[in-house]
Amino acid sequence: MGAHHHNQPIQDNPKFVFDAKLKLFTIVLIVIGAVSLGLTYYTGSEHSHIRFWTNLLQNSVFFTGIAFASLFFIATHTVAWGGWQTIFKRIPEAMMMFMPVGIILLGLIALAVSMDANGTDFLYLWSDEEALKNDRLVIHKSAFLNPFNYLLTLVVIGLWTLFALMIRRLSLQQDGNRGLRKVNYEKIHMWSAIFLPIAGFTSAFAIWQWVMSVDPHWYSTLFAWYATVSVWVSAICLMYLLIIFLQTRGHFQYFTKEHTHDLGKYVFGFSVFWTYLWFSQFMLIWYANNGEETQYYFLRFEQFRPVFFLNLIINFAIPFLSLMMNSAKRAKGTLGFMAGLVLLGHWLDYYQMIKPGVWYNWEHAQHAKHEHGHEGHDGHEKGHEGHDGHEKGHEHNENKEQDSHKDHKEHSETYRLTEQDAKPVLTDFQGAKDTHGHDKNGHTNVSPDSAKVEKDSLHDHSHDSTAHAGHDHGTAHTDEHKHDAHATDEHAHDAHAHGPSFVMGIHFPGFYELGTMIGFLGLFLFVTFSFLSSASLMPKNDPYVDESKNHHVWYDL
Repeated sequence: MGAHHHNQPIQDNPKFVFDAKLKLFTIVLIVIGAVSLGLTYYTGSEHSHIRFWTNLLQNSVFFTGIAFASLFFIATHTVAWGGWQTIFKRIPEAMMMFMPVGIILLGLIALAVSMDANGTDFLYLWSDEEALKNDRLVIHKSAFLNPFNYLLTLVVIGLWTLFALMIRRLSLQQDGNRGLRKVNYEKIHMWSAIFLPIAGFTSAFAIWQWVMSVDPHWYSTLFAWYATVSVWVSAICLMYLLIIFLQTRGHFQYFTKEHTHDLGKYVFGFSVFWTYLWFSQFMLIWYANNGEETQYYFLRFEQFRPVFFLNLIINFAIPFLSLMMNSAKRAKGTLGFMAGLVLLGHWLDYYQMIKPGVWYNWEHAQHAKHEHGHEGHDGHEKGHEGHDGHEKGHEHNENKEQDSHKDHKEHSETYRLTEQDAKPVLTDFQGAKDTHGHDKNGHTNVSPDSAKVEKDSLHDHSHDSTAHAGHDHGTAHTDEHKHDAHATDEHAHDAHAHGPSFVMGIHFPGFYELGTMIGFLGLFLFVTFSFLSSASLMPKNDPYVDESKNHHVWYDL
């Protein structure tokens, strides 16, 4: 099918009105989100603060990322001298203005982390003073992962906002003065060229702080690409959904199947590229079989399996199979449905990036509390050491007794080092844990098999200590009582540290999570519609506007 020839002038309404009815709709969405966030904080559950902070972080980063990707969309097409997107460029220009709101939202999180607000120590392990004392990997990364660098990300968003304001101001000046059409476009081209390398480095820095540092023991050189592509394709999807909505109000009548086809190719192509990055991380980590890295996917595969597979199905399998044919990319209804689904899918992708890591940090904290609660058991061990000194003072040289005590001390030292040492442990995929059921950082393994290993190991350790005490003191009945008490405490720890097998809002999105997402979407739309209504939707003096109106793709059905 060749170019479209219009026999009659198209009646395109260039002015969008953000009327009271639409404002009320977006405000209702915002209220739903605010109520959902409030309920996650005041429900009284021990997991409520985890849900609150993770929901706030996930949506703040996701929608701020979409705003950043909208600016990136404008900059890349301008630098490439692209013209096909000109007739709808006011939409990404309005979407990118959400970034100042992102500064406020992420500023609240940064302030809460700095003040150690209730629940934020689970959000970022590097903000926990106890972790900074005992966790060698967190200590090693503290030069990069710290509250100051986290606050520095707000400066990064502010820098992006300055570029967005400059590019939008130059674009709107063209509408009022045709003589500026070429001059201002060249200025936009210059500012876009400056922005792109800055965006490349600063976006990686920001996403490492906001999202990847949730799992401070893990890292990936592909993560910044992966997270950015996720918000990029989300921005494309939201652009198209807004175009469909505005067409129902008489706008964008020059937007044809040719433009739809191009946006459809973006959704299809970057869904495949996102999958390539996902698989590249997974395959390399699985093949290297390094315990420091496998824990990331092991946790998500074992405890968050529904989200793990749903993420792949929505963001790869469905768009790949649905949009493979060119005719599907040009079908307004098909692409509209896929855009909505993929937008939801990448919101779920950010859910999977954040929730499991915070849940793992929470389990680490419960394990740490249990360790402090076992001071009596540690004192029992120290009592053995003191008694050993007493024996040496009296010069008891019974060979069997000395050998038995030496074995006991070696076993105790091995146990302590296992909990504190942060050296990588090379093991199988389900491994990534040492022989005592702990990972290299002293975290409790969340799988049932490793929990059994941990319990059996501690049981044997307790049995050895009790037997030795009985030999020294000759009080078998007392030591048997201590052993039973410690075994009972160990069972209680096993039930407490691992927590319930499934927690709604943690292992899978609940109504509060969906409600929070709806509220953030309403806030994003409110900002976008406000800026759309402040200027003409048709950039009539842009040098490429005529080319965009007559854009076509050589394609035959």
